[in-house]
Amino acid sequence: MAGRRPGWSRAALVQLLLGVHLMVMPPIQARSLRFVTLLYRHGDRSPVKTYPKDPYQEEDWPQGFGQLTKEGMLQHWELGQALRQRYHGFLNTSYHRQEVYVRSTDFDRTLMSAEANLAGLFPPGGMQRFNPNISWQPIPVHTVPITEDRQARVPRTEHNA
Repeated sequence: MAGRRPGWSRAALVQLLLGVHLMVMPPIQARSLRFVTLLYRHGDRSPVKTYPKDPYQEEDWPQGFGQLTKEGMLQHWELGQALRQRYHGFLNTSYHRQEVYVRSTDFDRTLMSAEANLAGLFPPGGMQRFNPNISWQPIPVHTVPITEDRQARVPRTEHNA
């Protein structure tokens, strides 16, 4: 190419410097995971309201406006399974109340999202299986009334839960 000087490209220089830097850095001590905090929203939900001439009004949604859909339930169940894989070796394979605390806002869709997530995260096995036909176990989901919820400092309405 005309006008270019022969020599190293910027990318090659960066790779070389990074390689040298990694070789001379002292090894990092092994780290161990001690605590995890996860924060997430509810899964897919029905609309919270619609325009007046919309052919799909509240009665057209199985649980009404603003409720978790089957898709939202599946999303959180799959998220629970993904978290089980991600934290394999950190989490026990079974639910232990001393190790897990779940907090939700006091809306049906957020409580149901948490429950679906826990169903994927802690499928019952062994002593925790109380019915062979149900691959779910009850796990506490804690909440407080909306009017007393001080964890979220945002003015709360049904629409932004």
